[in-house]
Amino acid sequence: MSKDDGLPEEPKASISLYEFYAIGIERLLEKAPWELERAVSAYHESFLTEQRCLGLAILLLIGEDHVPTQLIRAQAMPGFEDQTRASVNQAVFLRALKHYFKAKNLNAVRAEMVLERMQSYLNDSRQANEQGKSPLEAMLHTVVRRVPPQGDAQWEQYAVRVEKIYDYIEGLVEKGLLKRYTVAP
Repeated sequence: MSKDDGLPEEPKASISLYEFYAIGIERLLEKAPWELERAVSAYHESFLTEQRCLGLAILLLIGEDHVPTQLIRAQAMPGFEDQTRASVNQAVFLRALKHYFKAKNLNAVRAEMVLERMQSYLNDSRQANEQGKSPLEAMLHTVVRRVPPQGDAQWEQYAVRVEKIYDYIEGLVEKGLLKRYTVAP
């Protein structure tokens, strides 16, 4: 039963990790608030590109928690479970991203280029997490390196934007996808 209204909860549909990413990517790249903006300059276009990469990197990192454990046990050598989870997750994500590009009549090779561009966000976030630091702050510094802010006020705007992107994607996953679906092995 639902806590809120006393009505029984509808059963969640089972989807694969691939479907999880396909839905997430489509919603992120077409319906995210920053996708409604139009670039007004080359600088702004660079920032919009970084927002896409950042958002996709956050989606990929959140998705790691949903990689089926049976798959990891079957493929991982003892002690390498985390690396296997990350590799499997990234491979499934790339397949879903390629599907998105093909569906939009774009060259699927661009998906690999996007994933390559996302790597610094992923690496910086993981490294910060291992060091007990904020992964979001590490991602902020990656954005700042790629599209340097034009002053302290803009740096602060970047910091707020990174947090908003994370909140948006967390909501997309938690309140959107995982409310309706369960990721099955």
